[in-house]
Amino acid sequence: MHDNPFTTLVYVVVGIGIWIAVTALSLAITIPFVGVLVRYRANYTPKTGAVRLDDEAATTPHPDASIGYFGMLRRVHRLEGWAGLYKGTMPTIVASLIAVVVVAPFSVVLLQFVGPNRPPLGVPHQWAFGLGASIIPAMLIFPMQIIINRAITTPHKLPAFCPAHRPPHAPLPRRARSAPAPLPRPPVSRSQSSSSPSSSRPSTLAAKPSSPPPTSWIRETLAWVPTLVLGTLLSTPLEVLTARLTLQRRPGVSPSVETAAAVEVLLPVYSAEPVMEFRPVFNIGADVVGEEGEEPYTGLLDCARKIVAEEGWGVLARAWWLNAALMALALAARMVPHPPGSLLF
Repeated sequence: MHDNPFTTLVYVVVGIGIWIAVTALSLAITIPFVGVLVRYRANYTPKTGAVRLDDEAATTPHPDASIGYFGMLRRVHRLEGWAGLYKGTMPTIVASLIAVVVVAPFSVVLLQFVGPNRPPLGVPHQWAFGLGASIIPAMLIFPMQIIINRAITTPHKLPAFCPAHRPPHAPLPRRARSAPAPLPRPPVSRSQSSSSPSSSRPSTLAAKPSSPPPTSWIRETLAWVPTLVLGTLLSTPLEVLTARLTLQRRPGVSPSVETAAAVEVLLPVYSAEPVMEFRPVFNIGADVVGEEGEEPYTGLLDCARKIVAEEGWGVLARAWWLNAALMALALAARMVPHPPGSLLF
């Protein structure tokens, strides 16, 4: 469209600048809430009683053993300040760059099949491209998710650019010294699949605005309710289990007391009082008599079973309302009329 190379370069630079600004703004808004969500879902609250601190008596319950999402937000801000709310920023930026590198070639290939001069994609093709756009980045970015979660929950002040002495990990329990999945993409409803223009329809209907009648909008909204409920019921427990599994230390590879002490000296902490409690696990690789703790999680189902047995069913539903709200926004965006063959799946 623009034959002048300089003009094309200006458009590219402006586009990259806008993308950087939008990405920076979105990260600045979402990182504190995501960090609080990780802490809230990973906070260990056993049914047998509140977790105690070292300097607390055995009969003194932990006042913050079971707090809500906003209670955890206030606690993080009180103990660690704004810097604590933005922990995990650097690995999040790295993960975003990896996502761009991975998704960019996929988008270039996708542009060969969609466009204003090409026929709209069918439902199977939409599912195929949507599945690829979700699974491929997730498989490559999942290791970064482990680093992000551990950088968020570590009590140490990790340098942003200097190399750390040890990889960030969940701290050892004091008594012994653990996406946001992509939203499920519901199938295209009949009302959407039949909304493409057809030459057999009268011209008077084609001249009307593209907004659906009120009754059609209500029916379509009610049709998404089962998808919203089912998606929330499935995604919330999975995200809780993911937070627990990514923060659990591998049994038998715990650092020695001297190494742990050296790390604490080299890396200062945000607060002497912990923000959250980690689940204490047995150190299988060490010969410690009378060590307190629980058996480590061995898998997804085992993690769910032990959470229910130790903490109750309610833990698996932590912040379910947040998943429901995000999924409702995604479904509302799908209901907005868009041109056929667009990239909105």
